[in-house]
Amino acid sequence: MNRKVYENIRKIRELKNLTREYVAAELKMSPSGYGKIERGDVDLTVSKLMEISKVLDVSTEFIFKFDVSLFFNDTK
Repeated sequence: MNRKVYENIRKIRELKNLTREYVAAELKMSPSGYGKIERGDVDLTVSKLMEISKVLDVSTEFIFKFDVSLFFNDTK
């Protein structure tokens, strides 16, 4: 899966003020296992991506298309 997807999962989680521990618990997995997903150390299955999107309360499409610069526009 595209590296950007893993980064987007982490960024969305952080913007929603959710901890890794909370998301991991919701997914019924260890925090270290979930951390591997955010770092892109493990391949992400479609079913796991769908579970993550439910916990983050966003669509899977949103995870793919998320762009943090839309929220933090640094135009000076």
